[in-house]
Parts: sequence; structure tokens; C-alpha cells
Amino acid sequence: MDEDQEEDLACAEVIVVPQVGLTRLAAHMCLDFFDSARHRRKLNVGERLPEPVPDRTTTVASTPVRMPDRITLGESVNTALRVVLESLTPAARVAFVLRDMFALSSGEIAAIVGRTPQMCRQRASVAWRHVRDRGRRETASDVHTRIVTAFRAACDTGDLTALVSLLDPEATALSDGGGKVRAALNPIHGAERTARFMLGVLLQHPALEATLQSVNGKTGLVLRHDTAVSGVVSFHVQDEKITDVWLVLNPDKLRGWNRS
Repeated sequence: MDEDQEEDLACAEVIVVPQVGLTRLAAHMCLDFFDSARHRRKLNVGERLPEPVPDRTTTVASTPVRMPDRITLGESVNTALRVVLESLTPAARVAFVLRDMFALSSGEIAAIVGRTPQMCRQRASVAWRHVRDRGRRETASDVHTRIVTAFRAACDTGDLTALVSLLDPEATALSDGGGKVRAALNPIHGAERTARFMLGVLLQHPALEATLQSVNGKTGLVLRHDTAVSGVVSFHVQDEKITDVWLVLNPDKLRGWNRS
């Protein structure tokens, strides 16, 4: 079969099975985007966190409430899992999505990402183990909301002892200013250092108001100055202790929060 015949056959497949062609096109676009994002990451100053996504259909009261149950796909976009996926290679991320969300075979994935079927199978399995392990450590939504609500209350009163009690001894805080807003260049490790860091952010900007709101499907904190969102805080809670605090200050990643 010559090249012209192969091209005609490929075009016929896209026409007869448009979903296959569209899936391949979307996957290639994602790979190109990931490659360009990896280049931009090298130019970034400090830590880089996934963009927080507002849930405009869900509000969180000042008292603990149970967030609505979400389907598996919805759970997969919370900040904790996005951080896990960010740690994977572009090919592994695409292989994971194509296998577990679009049910493509290893052979089909190999044709899209330019790897062997065995390699795609291995990368998708590695990605799935990361996501599965993170999912097993997820805390129930009502417990998560209760802990974050208590965290906010301690921040409001400046109660360092209360904040430390809510944090895991090995808690870590990451902040992303994108080189445009002042942020910690390196991770903050330890409960007391993380608590002091968060209090320091709020003390440096006393006009900021921290409100509870759904962030990537989980209760988080939104920091506002007047009506403008200046920062978004996401949390990972395990065994009723906060293990990770993710603070996004990069204004480029907050555009969705500031749209009218």
C-alpha cells in the first residue's frame, strides 16, 4: 500500500468514525500544549500549580455542609489529582485519559502518541496507580469542608496553635505567583512553618477577605480584595489533617474567577 492509499484510508476512517478522528486530533493538540507548557514552566519563577477552577453552581456556607456527590470524572479534576497528573510526562497523561475516559486500546493510543503499545500500557498503568492511590487517600467531602472551615476560622483570629493542630506534622505549602506576584519560591515544610506562612500572607494584606468556596470540586478559600480575587487556596485533607496547602496568586490563573 503506497502513501496515497494510506492517506485515503485514514481520511475514510475519520469520515466513517468521526469520534476516532476527533479523539486523535484532540490528543495531538493536548500533546502540543503540554510540550509548550513544559517550556513555559522552565521560564516560570518558583513553584507552578494547576489553574484553580471555580464551581459557580456550588456555594459553601460559613458552617460545615456536605458537598454534593460527584461522578468519577468530576472527582478527577480536583486539585490533588491535578497535582498528581502534573507530575507525569505528557505522554503518560494522554495515555491515562485515552484509556480510562475514552476506553481506547493500547494499540490505538500508541498510534496517537507515537509510542509502542507496551509502553502506552505501562504509562497508563503508572498514571492510574498514582491517581488511584491519591483517590484512596481522599477524605469525605463533609470532613474536608469541616477542616477547611476550621482553618479559615483560625486564620481570621490569627490563632497559630489552632492552625498547627489542623495541619499534619509533615504538611507542605506551595505557592504559585508566576513571577508576577510575590510568592514563596520553594515549598514550605512542616505544620508550624506552613501555619506561619499562611498567617503571614494574610497579615501582609489585611484588606484581603477569605471566603469558603468550591475550588476544583473541593472546599477551598478564595482571597478577595474588594470584589477582585487575588488568590485561591486549595487543600488536601487526610485523616482529618491538612497535608497540602496550594496557594495560587498568579493573576493569569485567576482570570476565570474575575470574569463578571
